[in-house]
Amino acid sequence: MKKEIKQVNQSLGKNAQIGIFTGFQFAISMLSFGLGFFLSFPLGVGMIWSILVGIWFAVTAIILSGQRPYLFWSRIFPNVPFWTRGYIRYSSPIEKRKAGAKKVGL
Repeated sequence: MKKEIKQVNQSLGKNAQIGIFTGFQFAISMLSFGLGFFLSFPLGVGMIWSILVGIWFAVTAIILSGQRPYLFWSRIFPNVPFWTRGYIRYSSPIEKRKAGAKKVGL
């Protein structure tokens, strides 16, 4: 019995590309641009500033929705502390309270 070679779609498992961005990033950036533009334009800041605010929103969305957003977030939040397993002898809080109640005579 001879096995046949089956044709496989090359785009399986890949995101749709629009230029250098994925389709998801492109859609998010367009929505962010529109949101930034329509939030700033009614405030009377002018057309140029509204476009700049929209671009700022879009670029921020692209940075945060990229393949490695941790490069951005790692600058804002410090590294997570390194935790190790340790052991300590248990002492009851009741016993600690009894020990702390002793008065020292001077």
